[in-house]
Amino acid sequence: MGFDKGDKFIDDAKQRAHDAIGESNPKLTSLEKGFLHAMKRREAREKHARKGS
Repeated sequence: MGFDKGDKFIDDAKQRAHDAIGESNPKLTSLEKGFLHAMKRREAREKHARKGS
C-alpha cells in the first residue's frame, strides 16, 4: 500500500509543525497549528512524567 496525496499532505504538515517548534510566531495552516499544539502538549506531558519519576 503506497502513499497518496493525502498522506503526503499530512506528513508535510507534521514536518512543518515540528520545524516551527522553536519559532516565536510561525505562520502555519490550521492543520499545522493542530500538530504543533499536540507536539507541545506531548512534550510537556513527557517532561512532567520525567520530573515525577
